[in-house]
Amino acid sequence: MNLTQGDIKSQLIKIAVPAGVGMLFHTFYNITDTFYAGLIGSEAIAAMAITFPVFFILLALAIGFSQGTTALVSNYIGAKDKKNACEIYIQALIYSLFFSIVTGLLILNISESIFQFFGAEGTFLKKAMEYIDVIAIGSPFMLLSLVVNSMLNAIGDTKKNRNVMVLGFFLNIGLNPLLCFGFLFIPGLGIAGIALSTVIVQIIATSYLFFHAIKTDILKNFSISMIRFNIKHFKNFIAQSLPTCVSYLMIAFGFFVITKFVTSYGSSAAAAFGIACRIEELILLPTIGLNTALLSIVGQSYGAKQFFRVRRAYMKAIGIGLIMMSVGFLVLVFLGEFLSSLFTKDLEVIAISKEYLFIFAFSTFFFVIIHMSGSIFQGIKKPIYTTLYALVRLGILPIVVLYLIERYLDIGITGIWLGFLGINIFIAIAIFSHLKKILLNIEKSLN
Repeated sequence: MNLTQGDIKSQLIKIAVPAGVGMLFHTFYNITDTFYAGLIGSEAIAAMAITFPVFFILLALAIGFSQGTTALVSNYIGAKDKKNACEIYIQALIYSLFFSIVTGLLILNISESIFQFFGAEGTFLKKAMEYIDVIAIGSPFMLLSLVVNSMLNAIGDTKKNRNVMVLGFFLNIGLNPLLCFGFLFIPGLGIAGIALSTVIVQIIATSYLFFHAIKTDILKNFSISMIRFNIKHFKNFIAQSLPTCVSYLMIAFGFFVITKFVTSYGSSAAAAFGIACRIEELILLPTIGLNTALLSIVGQSYGAKQFFRVRRAYMKAIGIGLIMMSVGFLVLVFLGEFLSSLFTKDLEVIAISKEYLFIFAFSTFFFVIIHMSGSIFQGIKKPIYTTLYALVRLGILPIVVLYLIERYLDIGITGIWLGFLGINIFIAIAIFSHLKKILLNIEKSLN
C-alpha cells in the first residue's frame, strides 16, 4: 500500500482496525493461558507470574526489533528504494535470529537464580523452570514472528497478523488442555504444556506471516548476496531498535516501582492495582492499533521526504485517539466498579480499584499523546527520544514524585494515583511541545 499519498484519516483507520482486533485476541490468548494455569493449581498461576520479568526481556527485544525494522523498511519504501528495503529486512531477520538464540541461552542459564531471588523454591520453583525452559528453547520463534511481520506492517497490511492472532487464539484453546492434561498417547505436561502451546502457535504464526511477506513486491528484489553481513545495515538496525527495546524494559521497571509503593498500603491495594491494570490494558487496546498504523504512514512519508504529511498524520492520529479514549473515559468513570467486581467480590479491593480507574480515566487522553509521539519518533529515526521520555516517566519521576507525596501529603493511596496522573500530564505536554518543534524544523529544512 502506498502510504505517501491519499486520505490520512481513512488510511489510519484501515490499518488500525485489523491491528486492534489482533491485539484484542492476543489479550484473550493470555487470559486463556491464565485460565488453564488455574486448572492446574494456584502454584501454576504463581509460576507464570514470577516468570514475567524474564519473559518480558524477550518481549521487549521482539517489539523493539519489530518496530525498528518496520521504520527502516517503510523509510526505504517511501524513498522508492525497494532493493535496500528488501536487504535491511533480510538483515534484520538474521540479526533477530542471532539475538533470539543468545537470549534463549541466557534465559536458560540465569532464570533459576532470578526466581530464587524472588523467593521461589520447591514445587513453585520447579513449575516456573518447567514453563520458562520451554519458552527459552522456542525463543527464536517468539521473537521472529513479530520481526517477520514488520514487512507487512511497513506496507500497511495488518490483516495478516490479525488473521494469525485470531487463529492462534483458537488453536491455543485446543492445545492448552491437550498438552496440559494429555489425551490418549499424548502425555500431560502440566504448565510446560501451556508454554509448548505458545511455542507451537508462534511457529505457525512465523511461517504464515513469512509466506505472505515473501509474496510482497519488496521481496522480489532478494538476492543471495543480501545474506552477507552489512555493517551499515547492522548499525542502522541497532540504532533504530535498541532505544525501543530499552523503552519497553522501562515499562517493566516502572511497573515494579509503582507496585512497590502500592504494596506498602497492603494486599488489598496490591490486588486492586493488579485488577485495574487488566482493565486499563483493555481500554488502551485501540490505541495500540493506531500506533501501528501511524508508524507505517510516518515511515513511508518520511522516506519520501513528505514531511508535512508526517505532522498531519500525527495530529490526525491524536484526534482519532482522543475520540476513542472519550468512550474509554466514560466506561472507566461509570463502569469502573462493575468491571472490578467481575474479578473479585472483595468490597475493599473493588473500592480501591474503582478509585484508581476513575483517576486513570483522565490519564487516557494523555496516554494517546505519549503513545502516538513514540510512533513519530520511531518513524523519523529518532527513537532515542522515546527512550529518554520513558526513563523520565517510568523511572525517575515515579520514584521522586510518589516518595514526596507519601512523605508530605497525608492522602493515602489516592496520592499514588494522583501522582501518576500528574506525571502523565507533564510528560504528554513536554513530549508534544518537543515533537511539534522537531517536525516544524524538519519541514523548514525542506524549503
